Amino acid sequence: MIRFASLQSRMTALYLAAFGLVMLLVAVSMQWAIASSAEDKVRSELESSSKVIDRIWSMRTQELQSVAGPLALDFGFREAVASDDTATIRSALGNIASRIDLPNAFIVKYDGSVVGMRPEQDSSYNEELWDRLDSGWHSGALRIGDTTYQAVAAEIRAPGLIGWLVLGRKLDAGEMRDISRLSAIPVSVSVVRRTEAGRWVYDRDGRPVADRNLAALLARLEEIGAASGQTSQRMGGTMVLARALGESDGVATTAMMLDFSIDDALAEYDGLRLAVLLSGLLGLLVMAFASASLARRIVRPIVALEKAAQALERGEARSLPVLSSDEIGKLTGSFNAMAEEIVTRETRIRHMAYHDGLTDLPNRARLREEIDHRLAALEGGGSEPFALLFLDLDNFKITNDTLGHRVGDQLLKLVARRLVELDDRTFVARTGGDEFCLIVAGQDVRLRAAQIAAMAIEQVNEPASVEGHFLRAAVSIGSSEAPEDSTSAEDLIKHADLALHAAKAAGRGRYRRFTADLDTNAHKRRSIEVDLHNAVKNGEFELYFQPLFNLAKNRFSAFEALIRWNHPKKGLVSPVDFIPVAEDTGLIVPIGEWVLKEACRQAATWPEDIRVAVNFSTVQFAQSGLVNMVFQTLATSGLAPDRLEIEITESLFLENTGSVREVLHGLKNVGVRIALDDFGTGFSSLSYLRKFPFDKIKIDRSFIIELLQEDEAGAVVKAITDLAAALHMETTAEGVEEPEQVEALRAFGCTTLQGYLFSKPIPASEAAKLVNGEAAAELRA
Repeated sequence: MIRFASLQSRMTALYLAAFGLVMLLVAVSMQWAIASSAEDKVRSELESSSKVIDRIWSMRTQELQSVAGPLALDFGFREAVASDDTATIRSALGNIASRIDLPNAFIVKYDGSVVGMRPEQDSSYNEELWDRLDSGWHSGALRIGDTTYQAVAAEIRAPGLIGWLVLGRKLDAGEMRDISRLSAIPVSVSVVRRTEAGRWVYDRDGRPVADRNLAALLARLEEIGAASGQTSQRMGGTMVLARALGESDGVATTAMMLDFSIDDALAEYDGLRLAVLLSGLLGLLVMAFASASLARRIVRPIVALEKAAQALERGEARSLPVLSSDEIGKLTGSFNAMAEEIVTRETRIRHMAYHDGLTDLPNRARLREEIDHRLAALEGGGSEPFALLFLDLDNFKITNDTLGHRVGDQLLKLVARRLVELDDRTFVARTGGDEFCLIVAGQDVRLRAAQIAAMAIEQVNEPASVEGHFLRAAVSIGSSEAPEDSTSAEDLIKHADLALHAAKAAGRGRYRRFTADLDTNAHKRRSIEVDLHNAVKNGEFELYFQPLFNLAKNRFSAFEALIRWNHPKKGLVSPVDFIPVAEDTGLIVPIGEWVLKEACRQAATWPEDIRVAVNFSTVQFAQSGLVNMVFQTLATSGLAPDRLEIEITESLFLENTGSVREVLHGLKNVGVRIALDDFGTGFSSLSYLRKFPFDKIKIDRSFIIELLQEDEAGAVVKAITDLAAALHMETTAEGVEEPEQVEALRAFGCTTLQGYLFSKPIPASEAAKLVNGEAAAELRA
């Protein structure tokens, strides 16, 4: 199948094909009409020639009859025939033949004998000839010997019938030529005859008529009878007409065939056919030109539409002039409207893709583009050094959780406006949640970045009324510089993020610039994270226990379980190093579950009056099923619920206090004791002690260390112990290292003491000895 590269060529080819088909149909129709006309004309001409030949045949027959009749009536001739006067007969026949140039003349006596012009023509009897004469035959084609004649017969009576006079003219090739010359068209004339066997043969040489079509034509001549005279038929490129010349019993026995070439007749139409061909070719050329012009005119606006669509695909807006009101014009108008809508939508989508939906600031993707652009310009020497400042709102989650997301969103919009107003040259983006980013450029970029950071901290911290709430936001900022810190976008972002985390760790509401040690610490933290996964899988953790001394009972009454990590290469790793990483990665959940199970298992082997305390992380409290996990652990270990003490810190209450209260009450329902650890150092609130079911308050070691040096520290400790007693709670003092501290705490009414004065954290095996009184002396500090 032919494929076209363009619509224009396809349309041109279609028009040409249609015109060519029409011209072909016209040519075929004309050829058929010419052929039909030529065939009809040839048949008509042959019929006309047949009539002329028939007329000539009749005239010659009359000529022969005009001679034969008078001679047959001549008295002397009849006497000669009656008396068998052969000499007289021959003389009379010879005179007649010479007078009209007859090749043959003879008489047939009634007895069947024949007397001719010459003695060799005589014969005793010709039965076939006698039968035909006796049946009344008087003219037509007559076969005498090996020759066919146009002959006539006249009866000889004296007075009765005594014979017949027969005159004949040969129907040979010369006669046929003479006859054909008399036709208006150049016909070919031949004579055929029917043999006794019923087959037709050529009279000239006796060859059988082998052509089936000719044989069928002669057979049809036999069927229609000699009286009807003639029939015609087309045979290939020739028209043939057969005319009966002689008959026997009404059936043609001799026939003349006239044939004329139809191709010769068609030759006169060659000029017309050539004219039609030339006209068709000329018309095809004209049509090709017209088709190409029309197709070009139709396709031109379509091509323009295609180019405009390609430009639109590349993001280029292009409008086409509407030059007509037809379908193409309407299509062009529709395309212009569609293109305008697409450009508008693409612009909107691109804006949405590169801008934050809430604040309309550039988003993280746009920030990355800007960083890459500035780094490329910096590398080419066409840009100033710049600093990347990462900002994170402090305690924004509390605002969202307590006042709702609507207030939180409005606060984010307010912060975004304040950051944009800091400096016209600063690029401001929101990278997600409560995080923003600033790009500050300049020759003295470090100083400028510090100034912008200070302005940001100050401006963001300005109080504002949001949705009827008086709010004061705070922000921590970390920065990295290009090209000093890195010329890689990934590294700049990572370094600024590390500096931000360092600022938060330093107390929030601070600015911290990236330094190399932050990267070192980050790598160390990453290494710890990787090793922690292996530690959980390989069981590298071990529990140590630090005893709690009961002042009233004057003995150890409980142990705090403390985790230790036996690293295969680094040895013991401090919890200070790996617990924060475990909390950030979520590994604290499986680690904390292991600690609880192991602590309960160990405590179940101790005396029933000895409790065990286990620290729980805020991350663990965020997991569903915590109460059920504790219950299952107690049931599996066989430890009584009141012998387990769960320690939590005040930071837990910065999360959802409703869910925390629900979990704590669930644990209390199980029978587990709850202790508030490090009381007095965080966001201490008396409402916590009233709302939550605490059994114990653990006083932070910072107060115990200063107990003997500062009166204020003693006053705080005294206040805490009095408050706990009023709320029916126990108190534990952490970090006791001196005997004098013991006496002071005893005087304040403290319940239990914990510190190196009594024992450092010891392995589980040593703890078992201690509760059994086997190693008390050795373990005292």
